[in-house]
Amino acid sequence: MKIKQLITIFIVILITGCDIFKSAEDLYSEAEAKRNIGDSKEALVTLKKITNKFSDHEKASKAQYLIAEIYYRDLRDFSKAINEYGRLRQKYPGSSQVPFSLFMQGFIYANMLSNFEKARNHYEEFLNKFSNHELAQSVKFELKYLGIEIQEIPELKHLIK
Repeated sequence: MKIKQLITIFIVILITGCDIFKSAEDLYSEAEAKRNIGDSKEALVTLKKITNKFSDHEKASKAQYLIAEIYYRDLRDFSKAINEYGRLRQKYPGSSQVPFSLFMQGFIYANMLSNFEKARNHYEEFLNKFSNHELAQSVKFELKYLGIEIQEIPELKHLIK
């Protein structure tokens, strides 16, 4: 009889320790915690669980955006970041993160990859779709000085010594 009880307890512990019963919010918090301690790759694994298992949940688009941000900021994999921002735009077209994703794609092309043609395309698409967005002025600034070195931009000369 004790063996059956031990087996039952073991199975319950095993199941509750898995992600099976975790909500999208739980997984998102777990991913943020992993990222905060510098474990970006494990954070990505957890975030991808959200986008796969809870694709219709409001946290899914936030998880997708955070995936892109991790590739950009933490892992410095700019091509992958651009793809992940694009995935957000494709999978979650109604998300409030879409304008930020489009901006970031243009920003990475311009400032990290020096692909000014693709940057211009993304920035112009941004202005066509989101002309009243809070980032519109930043996009206009980026377009105005696209391809120009920072020391040549009058508004930024004070930042250069």
